[in-house]
Amino acid sequence: MWNITFCQKIGSNKQHNQDALFNGLDVFQYKLKNAETICVESEPLFLGVADGISSSPTPQRASRFIMDALSKCQGLNSQWLRSVKSELLYHCDFGSSTTFVGAEISCSGKGKILNVGDSRAYKITLSGEWKQLSVDHIMLAEMEAEGITDQNIDYASIYSMLSDYIVADFEFTDFKIHCTQFKLEKGESLLLCSDGFSDYISQSQRQEIWQKYSTNKERLNVCKKILSSHRLYDDFSVVVCEMK
Repeated sequence: MWNITFCQKIGSNKQHNQDALFNGLDVFQYKLKNAETICVESEPLFLGVADGISSSPTPQRASRFIMDALSKCQGLNSQWLRSVKSELLYHCDFGSSTTFVGAEISCSGKGKILNVGDSRAYKITLSGEWKQLSVDHIMLAEMEAEGITDQNIDYASIYSMLSDYIVADFEFTDFKIHCTQFKLEKGESLLLCSDGFSDYISQSQRQEIWQKYSTNKERLNVCKKILSSHRLYDDFSVVVCEMK
C-alpha cells in the first residue's frame, strides 16, 4: 500500500490549468486542488505529471492526453512513450506540446523514471536529502553537459528554454527521453512536479518545509501558499509517493 499526496493550483492570469497529473488512480487537471492524501494498492504503481507548453495551441489537451495514456499504461518505457506521442495529433491541435515525467514503482521500492522536458522527479531520503532523478532538457543543461558554460556568467533566461518536449507533429520524432532506475527504502519518498513547483519553491525552502512539518499534506499546502505569495506564478502540480 502506498500513501499518495497530491495538489494543484492554476497559474496566475490563466484560464486553464495546463498541467495534468496522475496519482495512481485518477487524472487531475484542477484550477485548485488542496493537498490530499490517499492510500493506493497497486502493483506496480504508476504516477505522472505533464506540463502543457503555454506557447503551443492547446497545451491543456496535450498534457491531459499524456496523463490519460499513463493511467492505462502496462509498462513504462521509451517505446511506450513514443507510441503515445504518435497518437497525440489525433487528440489535440497541430503543434500542441507538453513535458512529461512518469514513474513506475514496484512494492519492493524499485522503480524507473522517464522524463522529457523540465518536469522533475526527486527522491527524498530519510536524512532529508533531495536527489533529482530526472534530467532538465533545456539549453543550459545541455551546454553544461558539454562543458561549455562559465560559472562566472549569469546566463539569460533564453538558455532555460526547452530543448526537448512532446509535440503533436508527426515529423517531430527526434526528442530525447531520459530514463533512470531508483530504489525507495521505507520512509523515503518520490516527488514528481511541474516547474511551477521547482522554479518557485527554492531548494532551501523545500528542505526547511520538509523538516518543519511531519506530513506531506501539510508540506504541499505550505508550498502552495508560498507560490501564491509571488506576483506572477506558473501552474503548480505535485504528487508525492511515500514508501511505507
